[in-house]
Amino acid sequence: MDKLNKFINWDFQTHLRIGALIRFLLVIYSSYHDRHFDVPYTDVDYKVFIDAAKHVYDGNSPYKRHTYRYSPLIAYILLPATLISRCAGKKLFCIFDILIAIALKKLVERQLRHKNNASTIATYCALFWIYNPMSIAISSRGNADSVPCLFVILSILFLQTDIVTGLIKYVLSGFFLGISIHLRLYPLALSFPMYLSLGDYKINRSTPILAGLASLMPNKKQIILTLTCVVTLSLLTWAMYAMYGYEFLFETYIYHLFRKDTKHNFSVLFYYSYLTMDHLSFDVVKTILQIFEAIILFVISLAFGTKAETLPFALFCQLVILVTYNSVMTSQYFIWFLSLLPLVVHSFKMKPAKAFLLFILWLSAQGAWLFYAYLLEFKSREVFIFIWLKSVVFFCSNIFILAQLIKSYTPDYGFGQINEKSDVKND
Repeated sequence: MDKLNKFINWDFQTHLRIGALIRFLLVIYSSYHDRHFDVPYTDVDYKVFIDAAKHVYDGNSPYKRHTYRYSPLIAYILLPATLISRCAGKKLFCIFDILIAIALKKLVERQLRHKNNASTIATYCALFWIYNPMSIAISSRGNADSVPCLFVILSILFLQTDIVTGLIKYVLSGFFLGISIHLRLYPLALSFPMYLSLGDYKINRSTPILAGLASLMPNKKQIILTLTCVVTLSLLTWAMYAMYGYEFLFETYIYHLFRKDTKHNFSVLFYYSYLTMDHLSFDVVKTILQIFEAIILFVISLAFGTKAETLPFALFCQLVILVTYNSVMTSQYFIWFLSLLPLVVHSFKMKPAKAFLLFILWLSAQGAWLFYAYLLEFKSREVFIFIWLKSVVFFCSNIFILAQLIKSYTPDYGFGQINEKSDVKND
């Protein structure tokens, strides 16, 4: 235990170097693994990214690569992989991963600046990302989700800290939020609670109607955040549309609204989508699920998004619900909410043993699904019904874990206030 404490309390820069080294070693290992094992280490989408980048380099559309359904910006980011080495893209994603850790530490540190041990708490929170096996694997396998995750964190960073003062901070926050939505649609769900957090709501049963309506009117901060986000997203969308036409709109946005994925899908709707793939013009079940999802997202926004101090938890809960209820759910989606976990992990008043059990529950439910998915895809076993049952178990485990986190959420808990003697050096 003493050795563990000593390791945790190393200088933050040292942790960053170790985290980067682990990721880069896995990038190197991935080439060996892919040559010698049936299940490849490299993400299936990485080859798609590389091929799309080659098309861009040749002056063509990235959508000439079948199944490329991302913003052209990702293909442009991957250009070094066509010019330097095939692994350059993975290394670039790992760099984004490390930048997320730096941004997380800065954000938590400034959110808790009123505490004497804010640096220690912030460092411990960042370690949840640096040494998170999921974040390490996702970036080193060549998945691009570390890119939009970084822009989401930067948006929250400028929104909730005084790194930049004045109204320009809301311009920058909206700018980064707009970029993240362009890259991935999911940050759109975060915009409502971020908007609400800038308001001043004092409504109760005795509030006059006119006064209540007046308090709901957008203020200058909310208008600037919204306009900047909309303008940024619109300009990026217009620029990509001007270059690649309707194909860009369909592959990047429209396709994902109606997507049905019967492989690599943890969703509780996995088996249902498989059975009805070619039979339904209007999916009633999926629509009902999305209505329930929208209601839950709205309630969470009102419960935790109206106050700046509880906004990070609102955003975390939003993404857990968004991923859990989605009709398509893959491992890379978990990064969406795991990247926000370091912002709130210090606020859970929970015994370590219970936290460990919840972690084991989440891993076990996921592992059970992966086992049957392996039997289906690589052993050609007819195990669809078992995969669906594991999807139901995984869905229930996600909801149960989120409920436990909501019950234990205690703003300003700060890991129970870490002993200042264990404070680490500032970076």
